[in-house]
Amino acid sequence: MKNFFKKIANLPALKTNRKLIIFLSDDWGSVRMRSSKHQKQLEANGLRISSRFDQFDTLESNADMEGLYEVLLKHKDCKENNPIITAVSNVANPDFKRIQQENFQNYHFESIDKTYQRYPDSNKVLELVKQGIEQNIFIPQSHGREHLQVNWWMKDLKDENSFARKAFENEFFFLGADYLNDPKRGRGIGAAFDIWDEEDILSSKEIVKSGLTIFKNLYGYNSKIFTPPAMFYNPGIESNLVENGIDWLDVGRFFKIPLVNGKQRAQFNYLGRKKKSGLKVLVRNAVFEANMSANDNGVARCMYDIEQAFQSKQPALISNHRASFVGGIDANNRDTGLKSLDVLLKSILKKWPDAEFLAGSEL
Repeated sequence: MKNFFKKIANLPALKTNRKLIIFLSDDWGSVRMRSSKHQKQLEANGLRISSRFDQFDTLESNADMEGLYEVLLKHKDCKENNPIITAVSNVANPDFKRIQQENFQNYHFESIDKTYQRYPDSNKVLELVKQGIEQNIFIPQSHGREHLQVNWWMKDLKDENSFARKAFENEFFFLGADYLNDPKRGRGIGAAFDIWDEEDILSSKEIVKSGLTIFKNLYGYNSKIFTPPAMFYNPGIESNLVENGIDWLDVGRFFKIPLVNGKQRAQFNYLGRKKKSGLKVLVRNAVFEANMSANDNGVARCMYDIEQAFQSKQPALISNHRASFVGGIDANNRDTGLKSLDVLLKSILKKWPDAEFLAGSEL
């Protein structure tokens, strides 16, 4: 039944006879779990380590980037192109030190070039990212400024007894709604562009513009794709996206638009749908996550999804997260993820010799 509805939903979507493979990998640049030591402290303070992100995800390191590039450079498609990771990236993180110095009354952020320098094992990452851009194997696109609903976080931080304040001590902010004093929606404060009132909409507009400006300054080009964290946003920011060079909006097929006062409106999307703002909609139709299960490396599921996409004459837009490839918390997680990626790429090229690797921005 799920496959039937998926095929019906694909009927109006963008079509092509080319077998295009696009990897869209989220969360690069954002801090998450600082280290295994911090993870244990957070758990002792009451954080449930239940998701694979809290279990494995951390800022990418020099070794993570070098290992990923080694796998990508091993493979070439029918046009001699290497696989390309479209790295859906945040360009800033909270400036924890300044926020604390001002007694949690004001928000400050630092751009990721400073974050990378603060983390000793990540001090070469920005240089490696730029090398990846030159080699056309790692192409950043925008995931907003921070992976954080700033207004909601700051409201809780002003309460010294809040769980947000406890987590702050370990530079952690990815809190679900059940950890907040005044829970809004179930997505928690990682959904950076979720809104509750008009103030949130105004803040979102400012943050969008700021994030895209920082992105251009870091990488030397405008992002063409915008993926809101948790794929959740209010349309009030769309004009700001267009004004700052965004062409594609990466959201879910069935999407609930957050409105003021807790209201929502349902929206159906398909690949290539053009919105009134002029933005085109990008909808992912495949998944590759090597750590969703201890007994499944994700390859078979992804190969099935790619086949379904090609049967519908669509590009295979493969959803992925950085958490599959980082080893700062658990080196085995990185090793497993990279081995699985290697197997997936071999399998793709064997089954579809005419497959082409493409960056999302080339779509």
